[in-house]
Amino acid sequence: MSKVRTGYLLNRKGIYYACWTLAGKQTRKSTHTRDRREAGKKLAEFMEPFLIEDEAKMLHNIKARIEYDNDKLAALNDARNPPLTITQAWATYEKSATRPQSGPATLALYGLIWGRFTRWLEEHHAEIVTLRQVTPEIVSGYGAELTTERKVSGRTFNLHIGFLKLAFRVLAVPAKLTVNPFAEIQRKKHKPQGRRALTTDELRRVCSSAKGELRTLLALGLYLGARLGDCCMMEWGSVDLHKRVIAYTAHKTGRKLIVPMHPALWGILNECATAQRSGYLVPGLALLYASKGAYAVTTQVQAHLKDCGIITTATGQGRRAQVLAGFHSLRHSAVSLLREAGAPLSVTMAIVGHSTMEQHDNYTHAGEIAMQRAVAALPSVMDPSGKGRNLLPARTPAAALKDGIAKLEAAKAKTWAKSRAAALADFRAALEAIDGRGAA
Repeated sequence: MSKVRTGYLLNRKGIYYACWTLAGKQTRKSTHTRDRREAGKKLAEFMEPFLIEDEAKMLHNIKARIEYDNDKLAALNDARNPPLTITQAWATYEKSATRPQSGPATLALYGLIWGRFTRWLEEHHAEIVTLRQVTPEIVSGYGAELTTERKVSGRTFNLHIGFLKLAFRVLAVPAKLTVNPFAEIQRKKHKPQGRRALTTDELRRVCSSAKGELRTLLALGLYLGARLGDCCMMEWGSVDLHKRVIAYTAHKTGRKLIVPMHPALWGILNECATAQRSGYLVPGLALLYASKGAYAVTTQVQAHLKDCGIITTATGQGRRAQVLAGFHSLRHSAVSLLREAGAPLSVTMAIVGHSTMEQHDNYTHAGEIAMQRAVAALPSVMDPSGKGRNLLPARTPAAALKDGIAKLEAAKAKTWAKSRAAALADFRAALEAIDGRGAA
């Protein structure tokens, strides 16, 4: 098509005519005026629609060319720096400096969720190769599958969708995302089904009747408020009997905790002979936990609770029975008892390792004293009478002195400092035992 520019004026017998050519066809139209200036205005009016159309087509062509060039540039960029693929995504997330800090257990859970999502993609959308190809419509189908086919609880649904939304946000740059496909998925309402705290009478029945490693495990769970995995895998290297503190890193959150020992827990740990204070505190249960998982240990704990007359399960909202009481009940019990004893909320959270209080990050020595007082206020439930008979060290003063002397005699030049510290700890234990008997 011939481009329309401005046309021209033609004077015929004093009357001006507007002339222009369009698609090879010449057009002439009278302006009905003998005034050239007025005729020029008429020509502009006649030509305006054609000029606008011509300009619109020109802009459309420019836009198309820009889009073509942008697509070509994007293709070249993708060739040089390909967008993140589904198979690369998890390793990239783990190494990302922008992801939130997560403990090993939480990160492992996230890995399971990501694996579940990618397996679903392979089954239902095999054509998807990169994260950028995942659309809101696709993830809506995944959400529907969780709800209708797997029939997960609201809590599990929110856990899955919440992490996947986080993962796509963290991976947005390497994946070259323009939109987070999980952004519009709404959380579901759910009724929490947490473990209940045990009463003091229940704790006394459960703890005082436990034997061997189970007794130690229950004491760790109650007096540290620690999770099952942390208690099972607790090592003697975390225990300082002289300072009466246990320093460990919570496996789930990665948070480092230093917790004063309750006298009952100190007494139980002190029953172990010095020569045996290496490795795990509960080696048998540690092996069971590591080889067969938490369920194997939980089964033993719940069997003991049932033997003590405690109902542990009830019909739940989902496909599985709701757990009413288990090892985690000890953690709930620790929090409840600490609060009932008047411990400040920040102190309670520091002991059990919660991290939602800013005060926890600003602890001073006064905070440590408050923690010691709070732990000491917990009831002694490890013997039937509740009078704390298990608080006395199992070793006699003479045995503690012999242990200390043996360490010094066996010490070598390279290990002198370590042997001296261990011997002094034995001597102090002997003195504490003697002082305790004298007071009694």
